[in-house]
Amino acid sequence: MNPTPGADDDLLGCGQPLRLPADPALSLDARFPDTTSGTDQMVTGTVEVTSQRDVRGVVSQQAEMFLVRDDRVVGVPLAQDLLGVQFDLAAGEVERLPADATLISCEPGGGPVPPGEYELYARVVVAPDDGAALVSFGGPWPIQVT
Repeated sequence: MNPTPGADDDLLGCGQPLRLPADPALSLDARFPDTTSGTDQMVTGTVEVTSQRDVRGVVSQQAEMFLVRDDRVVGVPLAQDLLGVQFDLAAGEVERLPADATLISCEPGGGPVPPGEYELYARVVVAPDDGAALVSFGGPWPIQVT
């Protein structure tokens, strides 16, 4: 595993083309509905985190989710004001994290994203007991906003 230092929010700038690091530190898989109403303003799911080696550190209580359309970021992760939790993942184990994705546009003025086909992506950042932060991305997972 090649950790990516720091959680680079520039990767997730509103309207920016999606360019994710090639070597994630962890493998992420998500369980979200395939279809949701844009009037809900948020969709809830679960992110499953696995690793090929033992990982120990602190992680947010929820995975960060963001919305992409036509290879551009249209919805950024929700702000999290949560305490971190101890993360102790042995090689091959699966840890499940709850996750919420906003269906509100990140453009100035916000508002619900228009109906259509989107892709969800996840980001999980682990601050290990020693060394640089492990930043991992997963996706895409298709979602239809009605």
